[in-house]
Amino acid sequence: MSLVAVESNGVATAATPSFRATADAAGWLRQQRAQLEGLRISRGAIRLRGMPFETPEQFAVLRDEIIRTPANYVEKATPRSAFGANVFSSTDVPPPRTIRLHNENSYALRFPGVLVFGCLIAAQSGGATTLGDIRRLGAMLSSETRESFAQRGWCLIRNYWGHLGLSWQQAFDTDDRQDVEEYAAANDMTLEWIDDRLRTSQVRSAFLAHPITHEELWFNHLAFWNKWTLARDVRELLAQECGEDLPYETLYGDGSAVPRSVIDEINHAYDAVTVSEPWRGGDILIIDNLAMAHGREPFEGSRNIVVGMGNPIDRAACAGGYIL
Repeated sequence: MSLVAVESNGVATAATPSFRATADAAGWLRQQRAQLEGLRISRGAIRLRGMPFETPEQFAVLRDEIIRTPANYVEKATPRSAFGANVFSSTDVPPPRTIRLHNENSYALRFPGVLVFGCLIAAQSGGATTLGDIRRLGAMLSSETRESFAQRGWCLIRNYWGHLGLSWQQAFDTDDRQDVEEYAAANDMTLEWIDDRLRTSQVRSAFLAHPITHEELWFNHLAFWNKWTLARDVRELLAQECGEDLPYETLYGDGSAVPRSVIDEINHAYDAVTVSEPWRGGDILIIDNLAMAHGREPFEGSRNIVVGMGNPIDRAACAGGYIL
């Protein structure tokens, strides 16, 4: 049976056949793989309704028919629960918090090309995984903003305080400083040890070209981690705790500060492209990580969304016009 997808709130959504077992659904996904990839690339994301899985293990069986090669979660920035077989919780942050739109691991030299989310338990209210078409967002930015970041790129600075965000041991999955230093050297990252605290910085291009469509895409965490995106009370609290060494800060690639007006412009563009659709149990959401950003709405009640990352892409394979 062919896959029929319709537009639902800006995302291609398909009702799947009724399957008796996870293995049957896996076989169907195998047959639909080429069509699913085509829809992901052209639409940015596709949602499958009514898939037969109730556990992370069953989700992994279906994910493996969608993702060809697993991708590692590197330079960890948020807490996640691991369920085995490269299945993780989406993000373990408190339910009242909003997670703004972002592209996964945009700061790394190697990042997942595809994300597959699965809904085990839908929240009582809220909790949608928000989406935003990055192809539309880039066109909304002023020519001055685009050209400035095309020329200068962006810089991410992280201070691993431990009690505010992840510790460096958690972020790099090691207790050995030499492991971190070797990773940094291999991944174009500078680091500094300040007693037991680690400080890292990395400069990246703000735009990438999609390796298949060759579209120029805004691909970064610049606004996501900028201090002007934080709520005022959070910003003031962190300044009291950390001084100038906030857990995250973003700058132009030349080290100069990004004006608040520019951060506001970027966040307004993210808001303009944001769409959401409530989760239903058995939903699978396949996202092209370059073309589509994702986030999360606050929620109430139990919520269990799992994710698998795959089809890793090297930054060097994404050369294009707006590249630092």
